[in-house]
Amino acid sequence: AAPPAVLECTGVESSVCTAAFTARRGGVVVVIGVGKEVMNNLPFMHLSLAEIDLRFINRYRDTWPAGIACMAGGILDLKTLVTHVFPLEKAMDGLVLSSDPRNGSIKVQIVDETDIWHLYADEPGKA
Repeated sequence: AAPPAVLECTGVESSVCTAAFTARRGGVVVVIGVGKEVMNNLPFMHLSLAEIDLRFINRYRDTWPAGIACMAGGILDLKTLVTHVFPLEKAMDGLVLSSDPRNGSIKVQIVDETDIWHLYADEPGKA
């Protein structure tokens, strides 16, 4: 099933368009950090007919101290967001895994230091 909300965090036009087609009807697409002044290929009619809200966030003013305090206090556990970790040599495996929504990946992390990727996972691809 399509997600009710899609967070697009690159600001790249093709990713914004993909996010628009990913959200469910009546859902919301949030573009975090707009990277381009003009986006010529935005699927406006699809967003309109599917009643998908399009929202923009340019930055998070004054939220870093609160976020850091939540992490330090154990309220936020960001490790659960990294679902898969791959060493640089297996970056293509990570890309393939993340391209299929049935795999349940949230964040696939590519670690460029081959001697530290094991700190994140017991085996390549698992977090």
